[in-house]
Amino acid sequence: MAPKVTQEHLDARKGQILEAAFVCFSRQGFHQTTIQDICKEANLSPGAVYRYFTSKDEIIDAVCEFCRGSNLAIITEARGKVDTIDILDELLRQGVEEMQAPEASISLSLNVQWWAEALRNPDLKDMLRDSSIDMWVEALAGIVRQGQERGEFNPDLDVESAGRVLISMWFGLMLQRAMDPDVDLEGYVNVVKSVYNGTFGIRGQEIDGATATAD
Repeated sequence: MAPKVTQEHLDARKGQILEAAFVCFSRQGFHQTTIQDICKEANLSPGAVYRYFTSKDEIIDAVCEFCRGSNLAIITEARGKVDTIDILDELLRQGVEEMQAPEASISLSLNVQWWAEALRNPDLKDMLRDSSIDMWVEALAGIVRQGQERGEFNPDLDVESAGRVLISMWFGLMLQRAMDPDVDLEGYVNVVKSVYNGTFGIRGQEIDGATATAD
C-alpha cells in the first residue's frame, strides 16, 4: 500500500512551486519563463510540478489567486479599525512592512513584469484587474464612502475616482522602489497621509496665527 500523502504535504509542495514561479516570473517575466525554469528553481522534476499544475497558465492563475487572497486579507484586517483615517493608515503600515521585507525586491519586480505583460496579454490583464486593481479600487472607494458618511471626507468627492487616486499613489511607490530601492519610504508615506488628512495644501489653514489665502 502506498503511503498516504497528507494535505499539509500537498499544500507545502504547491507553495514550493509557487514560490519558485514568483522568483522566475520576477526575474524573467511571464512570457520568457518556462515550466523547466520553474522546475529548476523549485528543485523538482517536471513530473512533480505537473502533478499540481498542468501548464504555465495554471501556475499564473494560481499566482493571481494567491495575490487576490493576500490583498483580501490585508483589506479585511485594516477594515477592523473604527476610524476611517486609521483604516488608511493601517493599509499603509502593512504595505510598507511588506516593502521592507527581505523578499520585497522579488515582489516588486513581479508586479512590474505583471503590468508590462498585461499590456500585450488580454487574459493576464483581466486576471490582474480582478485580483488586484479592481479589488483595491472597490475597497478604497468603500472606505472613502464610509468616511463621507461619518463626515470625515469631502462629501462631493467621487468615491471611485478617490479610490483610483489612492491606489495609484501606492502603485507609483512600488514602481519607484523597484527601480530605486533607496526611495524614502517614510517621506513618501507622510505625503500620502497628508493627502487624505487634508494637510497637503495650506489654503485656509492657520499659519503662525494667520489664515493662509490664495489668489
